[in-house]
Amino acid sequence: MNIQGLMEYLDSSVTCYQAIEEACKLLEENDFQKVSEKSLWKLKEGGAYYVTRNDSSLIAFRVPEGEAKGFHIYAAHSDSPAFKIKENPEMPSEKQYMCLNTEKYGGMIMSTWMDRPLTIAGRVCIEEAGEIVSYPVKLKDNICMIPNLAIHMNRNMNDGVALNPQIDMLPLLTMLDEKQTLAMYVAKQLSEQTGKSIREEDILASDLYVVNSQKATLAGAQDEFLMTARYDDLGCVYAGLQAMLTAKPSSYIDILAVFDNEEVGSLTRQGADSTFLKDTLQNIADGLELTAGELRVLLADSFLLSADNAHACHPNQGAKADPVNKPYLNKGVVLKYHGSQKYATDAYSAAYVKKLCKQCDVPLQMYHNRSDIAGGSTLGNLVMAQVSMPAADIGLPQLAMHSAYETAGIKDAEYLYQLAKVFFKM
Repeated sequence: MNIQGLMEYLDSSVTCYQAIEEACKLLEENDFQKVSEKSLWKLKEGGAYYVTRNDSSLIAFRVPEGEAKGFHIYAAHSDSPAFKIKENPEMPSEKQYMCLNTEKYGGMIMSTWMDRPLTIAGRVCIEEAGEIVSYPVKLKDNICMIPNLAIHMNRNMNDGVALNPQIDMLPLLTMLDEKQTLAMYVAKQLSEQTGKSIREEDILASDLYVVNSQKATLAGAQDEFLMTARYDDLGCVYAGLQAMLTAKPSSYIDILAVFDNEEVGSLTRQGADSTFLKDTLQNIADGLELTAGELRVLLADSFLLSADNAHACHPNQGAKADPVNKPYLNKGVVLKYHGSQKYATDAYSAAYVKKLCKQCDVPLQMYHNRSDIAGGSTLGNLVMAQVSMPAADIGLPQLAMHSAYETAGIKDAEYLYQLAKVFFKM
């Protein structure tokens, strides 16, 4: 796996819809066959397949030659914090500016979104031949921004000002012209993108986000760091995707599961707490003509790697980390623990991950929250609420998680790819 490919994927995947679209392109280029939840599947030993839900979640899988022992599942998520555009978004300001009415999607460091070049992307739904059709869409880079207030007008700004998302964080789109609407720009872009004549009134609905349009870049004295938007969690998605493309299973059905809406709790039909994985496993069993009992036997010998990023020890705030479990950039994959089981790792699953890392010579770091600082949650336990199996939460170490522009180490994604590859080869 090369770093340039990762950077190109991060740049292209501006929202969950583009992340899944780009993943589907790579899968199809590598002879994965698309199947639909709306039809019964007929699967072959040695076959490679994928299915999507809501255009924002994806499950890809390979069937081994011969009898399978179980499932090896690698899970990650496609969404990242952003500003979601509300209905009727145009907000005239000062009789001169056209701003956009937005709300927060996910927990974000709001101040990092100011004074950056931003774009607008997501998906739109239109009617074609009596059917509702969804198209991913992205407007031009730098189409809007969120300007800061000058220091002269707020002398306390550097002391940590509380930002109000309804007042301080509205993106500036253009100078005021009542003839211009956001839908007009979207329709124009979609017409160019599809080659069809799509009018503003043809757009029935949309899921549009204001996102960072800055490109990924290498940084540091020796280019040892990667600065990018959306590294949480598309860095894990890409490592798992590349492993799925290159590894051939021997005894297990390999599964790459990319869920949407992790940043807002996963409580959607395309989230980790939905039936998407459970339904897909049942569809695989049906497609291979397995009985319900045979499926239960496969599940009993299965394993889940939940891949979501972890906090690296901060160079200026090392005291915020656990005193002895401090992951660092470029030092390896992170294995995450939590005493109250917000992470799924236990002794058995940790031992299994350590065994895999020894096999592929990948360095492994441990992560616990400081006992007096609450941490976040992730995918592992939510997936297991639907389909129970041993599971471990792992991830890539990074700084500035949920910033508009995050920092990571260039070696760690390769380490995760090697780990995922040996996991899929078993």
